[in-house]
Amino acid sequence: MLSRGVVPLGARCGGAELVAYQLARHLVSDGHEVTLVSDVDETFSGRMKGLEFAPVDNRLQRVSRWLPAGFVAWIIRHLASNIAVTALARKLIREERFEIVHAHGNLSALLLSFFAKVPVAYTEHDAPPWCCRYRRWWERIIRTAIYRVVNVSAWRRVDRISVTFPSLRDELIERWGVPADNVFAIGSGVDADVFHPVKVTREPRFGRYCLFVGGLTARKAPDLLLRALARVPEVCCVFVGDGPMRSQLEGLARQLGLGHRVAFLGSIESGQLPPIYSNADLVVLPSFSEAAPLVAAEAMACGTPVLATRIAGLPAIVDDFDTGLLIRPGDVGELAMAIRFLSRDAQLLESMGRKAQVRAGRRCRWPLVTTQYEEVYRSTEPHVQTREPVVATR
Repeated sequence: MLSRGVVPLGARCGGAELVAYQLARHLVSDGHEVTLVSDVDETFSGRMKGLEFAPVDNRLQRVSRWLPAGFVAWIIRHLASNIAVTALARKLIREERFEIVHAHGNLSALLLSFFAKVPVAYTEHDAPPWCCRYRRWWERIIRTAIYRVVNVSAWRRVDRISVTFPSLRDELIERWGVPADNVFAIGSGVDADVFHPVKVTREPRFGRYCLFVGGLTARKAPDLLLRALARVPEVCCVFVGDGPMRSQLEGLARQLGLGHRVAFLGSIESGQLPPIYSNADLVVLPSFSEAAPLVAAEAMACGTPVLATRIAGLPAIVDDFDTGLLIRPGDVGELAMAIRFLSRDAQLLESMGRKAQVRAGRRCRWPLVTTQYEEVYRSTEPHVQTREPVVATR
């Protein structure tokens, strides 16, 4: 199992790195032996028998982390990390016997397909750029170029692909000519032992609040949430997460007169999130770009409805007017109206929260997700050693 290697595996990590670890952990619980290639935080305590860690220690990767935050640094960090985990994986594959290799990074999956003598599975964690929106035109062009060159090439070379929402599976088959038998739609997994409703006393400062959880970056649009809150005077908001926009957001909150209604808590360990989720009236995801974010599934597992943008895989997680609401990305007025509408209807919030918890319990539990991945692995037997690229039909 190869994580992306972009973020060290630790108590505060999320996204693809957390998915790789949780999947590895549950596979081991099902009786498999897994080697996880990943950058690992020294304080990480999630080790268990049957799960071997192969920590990445690459100079280029370490140096890339010191680059100033920004889109160019993001590209360099992903490039360096994917190369680092692939190099270590190649060494392990030469020295040991494995039945399958599962990559969570686009470039690592593509590179593995050229030298691995066992089946290669790839989980596509990113949504196609044309399914999202970006605040800078040149970023959209660059992301689209990278996606077409690396991700699409990986789809055509690896043995099996899992995607995080069904419409992306349809696109791989219909637009890019990937055989239907090679593509599986598997949603985000949530650890039910951690993420469930937790009844605690309301935070005395706010009492009631909406919640933002995620990186404080432009694509997550936390600044638009602040501007929407300025139009809804009675609603407070808690921001969980850190990132390059934090000081800018704190300044914007003061400028908009929101200092008494907004709290920035910074990064928080996963184990501390359930009471924060459970206490919130709703979780707000105003993102311009997402695939199928874990935050939405975690919130729903804690019985909290989700207000999110209608992009990529979010409609596959959030049922509009049932477990939450979906709005247009970038529309501050619609975001403010949705927050006002939901925050004033406690009965509707409670009903949505109950349905959200049921839905997450039925579709997002890790044992169920792990079983689906095991079916992907079993579908590669017997494996044809020659790996010919798939030719698109159109």
